[in-house]
Amino acid sequence: MQATTAPVSANRLRFIDMARAVAILLMLEGHFIDVTLAMKWRVPGNPLYEAWLHLRGMAAPMFFMVTGLIFAYLLSGATELGFLRVKRVRRGLLRAGELMLWGYLLQVNLRQLPDILRGHDVWFKSFHVLQCIAVGLFALIVVFGIVRKAGPRALAIACLALGFADFLLAMLLANHAGPLPAGAPAWLQNPIKAAGSTFPLAPWLGFTFYGAAIGVLLRWQGAGRRQVGVMPFLVIGVFLSVLGWPLDRFMGAGLLDVTGHPASPRVLLDSFHGRIGEILLVLGFLVWMERRLEVSTEWLQTIGRNTFPIYVIHVIILYGGFFGFGLNGWLHHSLNPWQAGLGALVFCAFFGFCAQWMEPLALRWREWRGRGRAA
Repeated sequence: MQATTAPVSANRLRFIDMARAVAILLMLEGHFIDVTLAMKWRVPGNPLYEAWLHLRGMAAPMFFMVTGLIFAYLLSGATELGFLRVKRVRRGLLRAGELMLWGYLLQVNLRQLPDILRGHDVWFKSFHVLQCIAVGLFALIVVFGIVRKAGPRALAIACLALGFADFLLAMLLANHAGPLPAGAPAWLQNPIKAAGSTFPLAPWLGFTFYGAAIGVLLRWQGAGRRQVGVMPFLVIGVFLSVLGWPLDRFMGAGLLDVTGHPASPRVLLDSFHGRIGEILLVLGFLVWMERRLEVSTEWLQTIGRNTFPIYVIHVIILYGGFFGFGLNGWLHHSLNPWQAGLGALVFCAFFGFCAQWMEPLALRWREWRGRGRAA
């Protein structure tokens, strides 16, 4: 069967899809190695292990940030009159609901169904990446509805301010003892602060808001028919990647001083603006790559356009999502670095190959369904 390329909107920037592909590939290799690498090889201070940890830590912030970027870029280009008449608003609400549903479904282990029915505290109640992204999309829609008429500059400033506020909130929550809201059920505490807060709204929503601000500015710049520049990404990226880490600690210490937190003990989160700087450097490189290299990047863009099905399938295969049987039960912490690294390459290649067939198959399904309705 000849794979055909699904149509892509002309107003969709190619480097954004490439960035989503980089983020999902970093996530795939990070999850596979984390699941399979034997504990004896996880040596703190080892340069290779520390480099891998740093690289792995970049995947989630990049995914959240690029999600906000592409959604705000498309949303801010809407021209329909009336908030609920905007096609991107309706699509965004449906997507947020879909992500929330899948986020909880993938945490259901059918092998634990008796425990779930008895009301035991199982993984089903945790707040994970898909739920957090869903809340982020809904929040961006609300902000868009409130600030839309004020123009793109006000919308970008609002997203930056909310992202920064979310970072400050994360600093306060990190220095608060116990779950929040106190006494609330686990499903309500987990999005804020609790044992099941795998991806709490603070600081992860902040990455989404920062990405949204970039998306709005890119749309605004494109409206003036100017090309996306590489230098702003590189200059701001270098600045934040070098100074973002101490800047976070400085601002965190100042916030805790102002709020009267005792001098000790303190938790100073320092991996927010530094990570954003690194992501901006990657985006700058991808902008340059899109413009200057003559080699085709369609295969990478195709991966980026199919991150959601890739994520869902990888959770099922690797972690045994929904069915309870996955590679985690077979290879859990059993491989040496060479085996884990080779396995991660095969794992990423498998999903990269599958992505090239997802769009053609989806296109043929829509064509077949359209013929069926016409008949």
